[in-house]
Amino acid sequence: MEEKRTQERRYRRTEKMILSGLTELLKEKKIKDITVRELADLVDINRSTFYIHYKDVYDLLEKTEQRLLDQLRTAAEKEWKDEFNPNHFFSFLEQSFTILSENAQLCAVLLGPNGDIGFLRTIEELVREKGLQTMRSLAPKSIHESDLQYAITYSLSGCIGLVGHWLKDNCRETPVHMAELCMLLLQNGLSPINAVSEQ
Repeated sequence: MEEKRTQERRYRRTEKMILSGLTELLKEKKIKDITVRELADLVDINRSTFYIHYKDVYDLLEKTEQRLLDQLRTAAEKEWKDEFNPNHFFSFLEQSFTILSENAQLCAVLLGPNGDIGFLRTIEELVREKGLQTMRSLAPKSIHESDLQYAITYSLSGCIGLVGHWLKDNCRETPVHMAELCMLLLQNGLSPINAVSEQ
């Protein structure tokens, strides 16, 4: 039993080293330019050890992104078991910023110029669905549905930029502060839209 636990710890430690190496390399180059050999050399393991964990660097990237997305989806599902209200979205935002801060360096490169645009789009769609529900609940009835769609698209772009800046700034503000800021920007963004809708 003790030997099994030791093996599991060694396995997790190696995965952590591989992920750290991938993060470092993605700061300098795109995934298509990263080889198993240079990644293995960087973290001082044999290539055969890498292949015990992953098929190739694309498999490593996909599984890494999937783990993060699963955490975000779990946070969303946890908050939307009951009837929706804006507090659910705030809790989802707070948990999401917590997940991002716990994986700050990795998330910074995944959302950066050498990251995966597909990963970014998946996050955007997840936030879009819940954000649109929030905006509907906060918006006056007079706001047109098409304007709400434009507003969430605009807000999503701002949120992604906000997250990127926060990650580059080493997550100096707390997840709670960032969630409050996002909610404030969403709420304030509805006022001028309502004025346009009433014209």
